[in-house]
Amino acid sequence: MMLKNKWFKFSLVLFLLPLVCILVTYNKLPAQVATHFDFHGTPDGYMNKFLGLYGVWAFMLLLHIFCTFMTFKDPKKSNIPEVGLRIILMICPVICLMVTLLIITYSLGYRFDITFIMNIVIGFIFIILGNYLPKIKRNYTIGIRTSWALNSDENWSRTHRFSGYVFVLSGMLYIIFSMLGYMFIGLGIILISSLLCFGYSYSLYRKGI
Repeated sequence: MMLKNKWFKFSLVLFLLPLVCILVTYNKLPAQVATHFDFHGTPDGYMNKFLGLYGVWAFMLLLHIFCTFMTFKDPKKSNIPEVGLRIILMICPVICLMVTLLIITYSLGYRFDITFIMNIVIGFIFIILGNYLPKIKRNYTIGIRTSWALNSDENWSRTHRFSGYVFVLSGMLYIIFSMLGYMFIGLGIILISSLLCFGYSYSLYRKGI
């Protein structure tokens, strides 16, 4: 079933894009490439370019196959909306392409605030997830999978409606504070929002929902 899914096939095609970028630029890159950056966007971790590029690509591909396999093995997969399945299938190849491009461009001498770019991306991911969380029915793959929500359709539905608003607001605040340079506040907001979602699900459980 997984191998016959057209979106899974398309996601594998997307994995060719970062691979092509690596092949085209590999000989132009230094022996060591920056693979980790601190909160100020300064590189603080380097790897051999083979491991830093091909290794990351292979890891993301294997992670993608594993996540897709687990999704299709979900006994409640039919409850995952088509758009939710597409998002799951696009996450790894898109992240792989972004990370590969960031490593390559930085290694070629182009300087930009990588941390800022990633923060904006993370904020938008939260906003996108917030818009789709209320549409997701009970399943074991995607969503706020507390034990209380997984055991109750009503708890699941209410938790995800609430979490949808929380995720959208958190994503917007994360972007704003990141642009203002207060990234730690943004990280705090993300942490608090996650706790709120779990806490809300538990409060419903305590009420017998």
